[in-house]
Amino acid sequence: MEWQRNWSRVWQRSQARYAADGGGTGIAGLEKELADWLKRQCAEYGTLHPEQHRLLTKIGITAETARATQPPVDRTEPGLLDTALAQARAYAAEYGHIASPASTVLDGFPLGKWLAWQRRRARQDRLSPTRAEALTMIDPWWNPPWPLPWQQTYHRLRATATGAEGVATTNLPRGLCRWILVQQESWEHLHPGQQDLLTDLGITPHAAVDTRPAPTTRSYPASPGLHHARAYAVRHGHLTPDKHTRQDGFPLGQWLCQQRRKARAGTLSTTTATALTSLDPWWNPPWPYTWHRTWQQYRTTISRNQPLPGTLQRWAKAQRSQWSTLHPGQQQLNRSGFGRDFRLLL
Repeated sequence: MEWQRNWSRVWQRSQARYAADGGGTGIAGLEKELADWLKRQCAEYGTLHPEQHRLLTKIGITAETARATQPPVDRTEPGLLDTALAQARAYAAEYGHIASPASTVLDGFPLGKWLAWQRRRARQDRLSPTRAEALTMIDPWWNPPWPLPWQQTYHRLRATATGAEGVATTNLPRGLCRWILVQQESWEHLHPGQQDLLTDLGITPHAAVDTRPAPTTRSYPASPGLHHARAYAVRHGHLTPDKHTRQDGFPLGQWLCQQRRKARAGTLSTTTATALTSLDPWWNPPWPYTWHRTWQQYRTTISRNQPLPGTLQRWAKAQRSQWSTLHPGQQQLNRSGFGRDFRLLL
């Protein structure tokens, strides 16, 4: 389980530091990936399992330390809230949305970070209905059920819209053209809201897009990643490895992460995208990758008739309570992948 692996890595670092300091404990100096993971555990401390609480305590993270690292409980002063909403309206008036980068600052106000915090609170069901309604009035998709980078790319595309004629696809940057092609190829797996947004711009599964290849003066050999991805898929039946996975010495996990980032940015070549999709249609799911890894772990466990760990049992039950919020593709996978154990979900 990814959570357990991250905890073990932090635990090993803390033990090494303990020995190096002659008894002084601490987990300072962690690499950014593990430091960010610890911050997420502190932010989500109240939703974690008691056993996770126990393990976190062993590395110095208690309820008190978790609370100390979180922003104060949202009791925003009316004046500050008015300022935040005013800045959000100003941003929307200029750009037509509030899917702003986290680094966005307007008139000294950290609008990007404030909006990111509101989205986090909304996902945790801790955002007041009044505030959620105010933000929705500014931008109906301010907190989309799909990844925010998708929404930001969509708005970059939307900025090129030409009135009633839709998007001028013959003059788009090649990166956006490739992004449109990826959306068309995975159309049936998109959220209905994503389909509606694209349709409003004149993009449908069969809309013509300028796909002229970029001029080049070099030729590049095929990436060795495809060879190793094919070998991994033959052995495991999917392309959902841990990011640290190596296939015959090749860093396949990291390579696949890079391909997913390129796909989201619209810079992944059609040839590579098609090859990976032929190996695993869900190699780059439109929902969080951690969900997909857990789904694969669940499917593998029940296919081998092994007992389900408590974490996977709780995950399966969560699918039931969150069913209406799942992407149609996630619902499809749950129906087709659980077989006799589908009773755990419905």
